[in-house]
Amino acid sequence: MDGDGLIAAATSECSSHGPSIPRLPVEVCERIIDYIAAGWDIKYITATGQPHLTTLTSCALVCQDWYFLTWYHLRRRIHLRDRKDVLSLFKTLRAKPRLREVIQQVVISGAAPGERQAIRHLGTFAALLAGKTLMLSSITIEDAEWTIGSVRTEDIDYLAAFSSIETLIVRNVTLSSVTQLSRLVAALRGLVVLWCYNVDCVQKQQVSPASLPLNCANLEDLGVVWVAPAVEDLFVQISRASRVRSLEIGVNGELDPSSAASRSQNLLDASSTSAESAVLYIAPDSPVRDGTIEAVVGKFSQLSIWQSIG
Repeated sequence: MDGDGLIAAATSECSSHGPSIPRLPVEVCERIIDYIAAGWDIKYITATGQPHLTTLTSCALVCQDWYFLTWYHLRRRIHLRDRKDVLSLFKTLRAKPRLREVIQQVVISGAAPGERQAIRHLGTFAALLAGKTLMLSSITIEDAEWTIGSVRTEDIDYLAAFSSIETLIVRNVTLSSVTQLSRLVAALRGLVVLWCYNVDCVQKQQVSPASLPLNCANLEDLGVVWVAPAVEDLFVQISRASRVRSLEIGVNGELDPSSAASRSQNLLDASSTSAESAVLYIAPDSPVRDGTIEAVVGKFSQLSIWQSIG
């Protein structure tokens, strides 16, 4: 049943105006909403373009009864744009302890969508919510500028209490130092998936192997697409220390298999002994040749090549 059909049925049930129309029992409405929620892929990287989520959101706007039926489902993913949002979530968790077992994904971003702004509330989230989100499996940091001193190191250490987190996504972020990313990975001890997209870094120098997070050996799924050289260097070293099974990589310039200076080539080489699959994103203006691609990635057992459109 699509969103319009659900709204029509619910309007018949919830409206007190007009001719009397047979109402659906609340148990049936609840089963319908649960069915829709079951189709929502919470692990999908973005919330846009998911029909089940769109329909679920429409259900919440129908009437008060349906709002409460969808309330817990919609809070499987929480978006925190500032400190006020974090404090509101903290108070809600105290008032509704059941929510601690509902939240699966948290998105921490700058206040304005699409703009990179300070994320001081990342530290507030880590300190206040440590140990209070029992089923949280994924954290996303996006549309952010991580300036020096904006998030205390001791606050990042609180993330060690989030033992259920397996996925970290960093998207549209400017780092002051790649060490910030390394410390974040180190704090999330159960991390298995690490994806970075459109990540800039003020720091230019390479990372010392001694600064690698000890838990990077557990990482199996890496995504490094359109990132700064220092970030890509970090991924190269992580790949050498771990058993990467799945790799996503973005290519801007020409891949030269004979060039030892190619960071993309280094990343592919570092993952070649363990990777089972790779996805290669190629910028539309990149002069990569088909023969070059085959020479670079032929060592993988499986390869999906995606042509980036932006």
